[in-house]
Amino acid sequence: MKKYWLMGVSCLALVACSSGQGNVTFTTYGEDFIEKEIPASAFEDGWTVKYTKFLVKLGEVKVANHEGETAAEQSAAKVYDVHRPGPVNVTTFNDLAAEEWDEVSYAIAPFTDATAGNADAEDVTRMNAEGWSVYVEGTATKGSATKRFHWGFATNTLYEHCESEDIGNGVTVPKGGTETVQLTIHGDHLFFDDLQSTDAKMRFDAIAAADSTGIVGPDGEVTLDELGLVDLTSLPSDQYGTGGAGSVRTLRDFITALVRTVGHYRGEGECSPRVR
Repeated sequence: MKKYWLMGVSCLALVACSSGQGNVTFTTYGEDFIEKEIPASAFEDGWTVKYTKFLVKLGEVKVANHEGETAAEQSAAKVYDVHRPGPVNVTTFNDLAAEEWDEVSYAIAPFTDATAGNADAEDVTRMNAEGWSVYVEGTATKGSATKRFHWGFATNTLYEHCESEDIGNGVTVPKGGTETVQLTIHGDHLFFDDLQSTDAKMRFDAIAAADSTGIVGPDGEVTLDELGLVDLTSLPSDQYGTGGAGSVRTLRDFITALVRTVGHYRGEGECSPRVR
């Protein structure tokens, strides 16, 4: 085996392998729920949510196998606004061994030196200065009611063992061709009412109510500090299940935990999120 260093990317290529070589391009995408809106029909309580910004600090993209061999990795991080039309290119690894690499991983983390992917320079500067990995802003509406939100999170999550139900684990590099892999971001997850149940529903009533009882009273904006005042035990017993997570006690804790679930793989594919 021979190691190559190209533009900050380390590639471990099986140059003698008869399988040949191919390329893998990674993109990221926020789907219609982030780019357009989450409609009232998707919420249990009839709200509509429209994002105006959804920033993720994404890096540590890695292609490997379960035997511990690494085909390619890129540690550099960039900031992407997945509210903008996508998919948008993240990185391309060239001349990899054309075979199955069943361990793909990436991170959404508060890297301190991230650069711009497709995000504005001022957003990149703010994300780095605040130590955020994810920042979202938008509005929620229901009838004549409108609530704004601007939330920044410093979660550090490694998404490992990524797989697609249709395609399988990781990625298969095509001989003489390029495979495109989408790192999909799910913006609807921030409004789920359970941390573990596959039957979780989307709700906004409790979030909206935090503005009414909040720090400065009802002003049309729901802040993270106001969400931190909402004890989960004050909410309906069939909502906001924590699955026994003892550190999740407030609505702010709950949404912060949900942030760790936004990273997916090839659409509805799953990764195993590891808290760091």
